[in-house]
Amino acid sequence: MQSTAAAPRSASALFAGAGTLREHTAVRMRDALAPREGGVYDLVAYHLGWRDEHGLPLPDASPGKMLRPLLCLTVASGFGGADDALGAAASLELLHAFSLVHDDIEDGDERRHHRPTLWTLRGVPLAINAGDSLFALAQRALIEATEGLAPDRAMVALRIFNDACLPMIEGQHQDIGFEALPSVTPEGYPEMTAGKTGALIGASLALGALFAGAPLDDVEALRQCGVDLGIAFQAVDDALSVWGDPARTGKSVGNDEGRGKKSLPVIIETERAAGRCVGLRDSDVRDVTLELADDYARSAMTALRSTNIGAEARHQLGTIVTFILARES
Repeated sequence: MQSTAAAPRSASALFAGAGTLREHTAVRMRDALAPREGGVYDLVAYHLGWRDEHGLPLPDASPGKMLRPLLCLTVASGFGGADDALGAAASLELLHAFSLVHDDIEDGDERRHHRPTLWTLRGVPLAINAGDSLFALAQRALIEATEGLAPDRAMVALRIFNDACLPMIEGQHQDIGFEALPSVTPEGYPEMTAGKTGALIGASLALGALFAGAPLDDVEALRQCGVDLGIAFQAVDDALSVWGDPARTGKSVGNDEGRGKKSLPVIIETERAAGRCVGLRDSDVRDVTLELADDYARSAMTALRSTNIGAEARHQLGTIVTFILARES
């Protein structure tokens, strides 16, 4: 099967209004940190790209891809208005930022977005403290966002958020545990990735729908859509860790393999070398990796089409899916 991914495109040019959604999320995130200055919050600001290595403000800093807020707000626009879920979108990006601080430490990554990772700049203890601060800020932002919801839907929102945190952490634990194993079966990869990456992307779609007043059946369908999309996202990420251009990804190629990480290309290559993939050549490993991403992306779109989301939002989400499959960073 040939990959269905389209030609690469810039994350900043996904669809009209995508940049505005990112900017509004960044403003809400800055509002969440506004009363807090100095100390650990300077480290948080560095990790978020708001300060440079010397602690100086970067007022013109790009908000980045902000994939999770973009998914959240796009879904919200399909049931009500994007602004309905702005607080939730900010909380999701803060939670994602927390996970990356810890992920960089656990994986020993020294570069992210072409800059030193926080732990290499300020040490592991302070980086952990900054990550923990981001987790608390994310929780606080979501709690404040739920003040505009009916009590029963507010409880659902808090449950979705926290039910994403646990699988995300469990998936990361499983991913690290895989490094000590001689091999991992292909079946173990989606299970791990559904938690590590899929859980938070699933929560992003679900919370966007919930805050915009979607029926709970649609909220759950969109959560599962996001889990499948997260598996696709991680498969592409794994491909980039092997075949990506460091000038685009901002990370060194080969880090995963060097520490024994069982990324999808490694799992597929191990199966091929053991003779369990008849006819698969070494040069086919990249294609098979991206085919799995395609398969889960199609599953995500099937779940999306089962909902009552508006046609324009559904089209915009399809554009985001295309970007995920074709991205180069």
